[in-house]
Amino acid sequence: MDATSFPANRSCPIARTVGVLGQKWNFLLLREAFLGRRKFAEFQRIGVPTATLGARLKALVDAGLLDRRTYRENGERSRDEYVLTDAGRAVMPVLAALIAWGEAHLPAEQGTDITYAMTTPEGRPVRLEFVDDRGAVVDKDAVAVSRLPRTMRMPA
Repeated sequence: MDATSFPANRSCPIARTVGVLGQKWNFLLLREAFLGRRKFAEFQRIGVPTATLGARLKALVDAGLLDRRTYRENGERSRDEYVLTDAGRAVMPVLAALIAWGEAHLPAEQGTDITYAMTTPEGRPVRLEFVDDRGAVVDKDAVAVSRLPRTMRMPA
């Protein structure tokens, strides 16, 4: 059952987001897209069953996070590739928050880390932070979560 079908969740942006991103494999597929994967076979490397992969990629296209584009290499048949859209690229901070939480609370003993850095030549590392409306960093312990009527929203 869809989480937004419950009255308490209908106006909740978390429930709407989970409806799109909460399907098994979707976060990992988006991770792969951010790492430059575009082809069906490249997405298969994470272990998702073929039929499930097709359904998840279609769902991400339908949700506007990926764009399906046809390409053809010389001597080959036409195939599809999957490219992040603006909405898909906007998921980057969500993935960064999940990665930061996982590294802090569920650390892996081996493997590789995913890092975020500026796209400038020096490639300085970046991290997520809460900032106030003046741009000052705010400690997470000083942030309260509350509900406001839609008309009282803070500007983005």
